[in-house]
Amino acid sequence: AMTKALGDVDIPSLEIAKGIHMPVLSIGVGGLERSSAKQIASNWLSLGGRGIDTALIYRNADAVKSAIEESKIPREELFITTKVPGCLAVKASVDTILHQLGIDYADLLLIHFPMGDCVAAWKVLEDYHARGILKAIGVSNFKEENLRPLLASAEVVPAVNQIELNVLNPQVDTVALCRSLNITVEAFSPVGRGGVSGNISGNAAVQAIAAAHSVSTYQVALKWILQHGHVITFQSSSLKHQAEDAAIFNFSLSSAEMSTLDGLGISSSLISV
Repeated sequence: AMTKALGDVDIPSLEIAKGIHMPVLSIGVGGLERSSAKQIASNWLSLGGRGIDTALIYRNADAVKSAIEESKIPREELFITTKVPGCLAVKASVDTILHQLGIDYADLLLIHFPMGDCVAAWKVLEDYHARGILKAIGVSNFKEENLRPLLASAEVVPAVNQIELNVLNPQVDTVALCRSLNITVEAFSPVGRGGVSGNISGNAAVQAIAAAHSVSTYQVALKWILQHGHVITFQSSSLKHQAEDAAIFNFSLSSAEMSTLDGLGISSSLISV
């Protein structure tokens, strides 16, 4: 697998479909101030990161495009993930995305959320995939009831399902289903979202494991996801924080530590019920 230097850190990649290797970390440019999207992408590329996660509804394709162009990094070294908003007018969305980003192919294109006729939409994406315009295709925010009908008629199994996933929100059922179908899980909000996933950095068990490895609680939260064999898109704006978040390949969590962390989500989901 190709690796890219990030300071002194290599970001490994995972084969998500035959011959398609995706960096296990991508920088996300959605949800943050649109004005900083270019800087976020440029920071990541300058550090050696090569995965960028964007979407049509983020409305910042111009910023991402200029970050890519100014980096002078050859297109084939980049891994660009983007998303169409649901399953309506998918062909128009794909064409718009490619045009706005100034690229002639996307490495991974996801259906951002299940809305509309996703069985029909998938056929359209399969056609782009067959023509090499979308190197890999997948879904996002899909649960079992969304995946089953799509799989019933799909010729190409989704390469990825990008879902909200973190140590306090482990999505056990969806993860197990994806594993059984050989669909790579990609986590978004890997260190939680304020008020949604609980306070990961304030969790005593996470703090203790971080202290044992002399790393941050965020690094532990990210590492837990990677050691389960998933990939990640994360949001971080400053060079310093991006570099810290990516410095997670020089330590490993023990099986006991992984078990402790696995237990956190189960207990937190019981509390929320």
